[in-house]
Amino acid sequence: MNKFIVFEGVDGSGKSTQIKLLENKFVENDILFSTFREPGGNPLSEKIRDILLDKSIEISDESELMLFLASRAENTKSGILRELDKGKFVICDRYSDSTLAYQGFGKGIDKEFINSCNSYVTKGNVPAITIILDIERIESKARDNTEKDRMEDNSDIFFKDVTSGYREISNNSPDRYFLIDGTLSIDEIHQQIWNKVKMEFKL
Repeated sequence: MNKFIVFEGVDGSGKSTQIKLLENKFVENDILFSTFREPGGNPLSEKIRDILLDKSIEISDESELMLFLASRAENTKSGILRELDKGKFVICDRYSDSTLAYQGFGKGIDKEFINSCNSYVTKGNVPAITIILDIERIESKARDNTEKDRMEDNSDIFFKDVTSGYREISNNSPDRYFLIDGTLSIDEIHQQIWNKVKMEFKL
């Protein structure tokens, strides 16, 4: 089993908070790890991120998909796989399932095509655990009071489809996904995640 842990969920679900708490727990236990984000994680992918989130740029759904995939390809090759090869834990804020949820379920692009593209750009790299923070759109909107970027500017219907997509993804492979009620307290969610990580990796 690799040591690759991915966090998924819509904006406002609490991913950033839970990633920080897991990082702190790894530090407390002298566990070596690296953290990446998507899109981003390296100079090329960060430039792609700037394009994807820029509200002043109109991007077709097809171009958007390819930009996310290009960012992931570089992030995987130049960062994630190198760190995994060193035997380190790797935490990533979003990965291939984001594309399936957002561009597949949210925007209706062929899911089998997305799965094939994801497999190609990740070189078949599959997370050991994907943690999905499950939360309804009305709750995530209430939590997120930052200025919306281009991706966050999509409709409520779009985000409802994304949320449903994450749930379907989790249900299809319950052994690899860990779906958590995102409305629980921060401490409750963190404890569930830490218990799951300890059990999966025998820490």
